[in-house]
Amino acid sequence: MVYFGLLISEIAILFLLSRKMSKTLSKFISINFLSFLFLPGVIIHELSHLLIAAILFVPVGNMEFTPKKSDNGVKLGSVEIAKTDPIRRSIIGFAPVFVGFMIVVGIVYLFTANVLFFKDKEIYIFAIAVLGLIYLLFAISNTMFSSSRDMEGTIEILITLLIIFVAVYILGFRPQLSFEKIMTKEVIEAARKSAIFLLVPILIDLFILAVIKLFTGSRSRTHRHDRN
Repeated sequence: MVYFGLLISEIAILFLLSRKMSKTLSKFISINFLSFLFLPGVIIHELSHLLIAAILFVPVGNMEFTPKKSDNGVKLGSVEIAKTDPIRRSIIGFAPVFVGFMIVVGIVYLFTANVLFFKDKEIYIFAIAVLGLIYLLFAISNTMFSSSRDMEGTIEILITLLIIFVAVYILGFRPQLSFEKIMTKEVIEAARKSAIFLLVPILIDLFILAVIKLFTGSRSRTHRHDRN
């Protein structure tokens, strides 16, 4: 259970960092460059909506990656989803979080499992692989979270399901689930590795934000000295 709690905490931290990263970078670079910087993550985000909508037989329309300013900041991409019931809408809205999480964990796992392969190559190949890994983790982890519009109705559904669960439990309908059968060694090991791998994009975000803060802080101090 410790690893699952750690995973939830890391996802929450990554969510906050992604919002902070978007706001911070938008102060220094144009939305067009911001869109280009996060393009791999934006593509995965919108394709996740599209794929799950198709699986759930919900009609989809045009998909675009043209950045636009919105009330909540910058909108880097969009895909038209037809109106549907709240449950399917919530699943479609949440899809990029699940898909992005799986891709982030998968990328780190594949790299660590094959790190000796890259080390045996030329140093520039290893350096390119590391930089590519860092870039993909940065782009995907900062764009995998759904917007408030994507998650419309999700809170209401969760509250409804919670009420139904509590009511069923009080009425005595309690399925006998074996905790040991669910929490197998394989499941716990997967949670442990995921918790470790998810630290990588968190550390990347923290490093970038720290560098930006250090740079802007030193620049503001220089301006004050110049005025004096």
